[in-house]
Amino acid sequence: MKLLIAALCLALAASGAVAQDKKEAKKEPAPQPSAAQKKQQERMKMCNEKAGDKKGDERLKFIISCLKG
Repeated sequence: MKLLIAALCLALAASGAVAQDKKEAKKEPAPQPSAAQKKQQERMKMCNEKAGDKKGDERLKFIISCLKG
């Protein structure tokens, strides 16, 4: 009886691993950002660096004005 239970557990564990491999194989690569999105990301990165140690509302106002140009 113990052998039967052990075999059942082993079979379930193996089937779970196979199912996980299939899920990972089906994953599609993330879409690449467009040129406009890349430009916006660079602008946000630059503004974030310029904001430095500002905190709270002061930082928020600075970031907003920086992003507007």
